[in-house]
Amino acid sequence: MNNIETTSIKLTAKLNMNSLISFVKEAKSFKSNVALYRNGHSINGKNLTSVITFNLSVKENDSILMITDGEDADKASTHLVDWLNKEMDSVSETTLSLM
Repeated sequence: MNNIETTSIKLTAKLNMNSLISFVKEAKSFKSNVALYRNGHSINGKNLTSVITFNLSVKENDSILMITDGEDADKASTHLVDWLNKEMDSVSETTLSLM
């Protein structure tokens, strides 16, 4: 049975290329589809080119919607949201330490 999980995420920091690559790898570790939505546009969260392009269009403090759809949607959603939050926290800490 397929589940659908919808989560809103506030971007507290822009992600760098290594983070974007890691996100796609994390997303691909699940069977569920992963979609990211913002301003009526959606992308496949398992496609690196789409994720990079999507990242160029978002700004700090924007909210995005992540929808996972599949048999492990709940696990995928929880894991990816936790991963994104930790990644954004580490980007913020790195940026602050350089000042």
